[in-house]
Amino acid sequence: MASKDQLILGYWDIRGFAEPSRLLLHYTKTPFTNKLYHFGDAPDFKREEWLKEKNSLGLDFPNLPYLIDGDLKLSQAKTILTHLGRKFKLMGNNERETSLIELLIDQSNDLRQELNNVCYRAINFDAVKKKFCEETLPIHLKLFEDFLTKQGKKWLMGETLTAADFQLYEYLDHCWLLSNDNWTDYPKILAYMKAFRELPELKKYFENEHAKRPINGKMAKFGGTVVQHEEKKKEEPAKPEESEPAATT
Repeated sequence: MASKDQLILGYWDIRGFAEPSRLLLHYTKTPFTNKLYHFGDAPDFKREEWLKEKNSLGLDFPNLPYLIDGDLKLSQAKTILTHLGRKFKLMGNNERETSLIELLIDQSNDLRQELNNVCYRAINFDAVKKKFCEETLPIHLKLFEDFLTKQGKKWLMGETLTAADFQLYEYLDHCWLLSNDNWTDYPKILAYMKAFRELPELKKYFENEHAKRPINGKMAKFGGTVVQHEEKKKEEPAKPEESEPAATT
């Protein structure tokens, strides 16, 4: 049974915008109640599980995700993540570092919002996905690749994780799942993601809950079920046509 002082994190039964905070809590080995809400089936995808509780939780601004930390009740994904970051000393050691961490959280959130537009709002999904992967995503990846190169450290802010790392990794992984590219132009990002996946504190979670939860709601055009990254097959060069033997007389 959960303690009355135990954190409660409420969100849909997807990774979405709450997964960075879940990762942080698992990394810090913090007991918490992972309150999950489920969408109804197509075509309506009703939200009754959430709506019947929405206005009874004492939230000033009822929304998902939410966090209940004692008598403090918060909504908004970035607010929750930065609150947890401060609580577990993952928001830097001085004002400058904290400001950069907040910047990185906002910047990675911009990327996830762009992805959201593709997955949920695109009318011609294939065309919008193609434009995102070929035009929008490379701009964001180049910015993070350059930042990691400039920092020259294992993580965004140095040799220890901050709240921003949990969000950047998670949102990069969402894009990785959508993309058919192998991201060879971004070796720092690939090394960064590999190092994060290998964190011993998250090994069990990655292998279980995380792996079984989709990144988006079931109404999404992509990621509504668990998906794997599939690299685009390289086109094999066309074989030269064999010439017919010369006619003999």
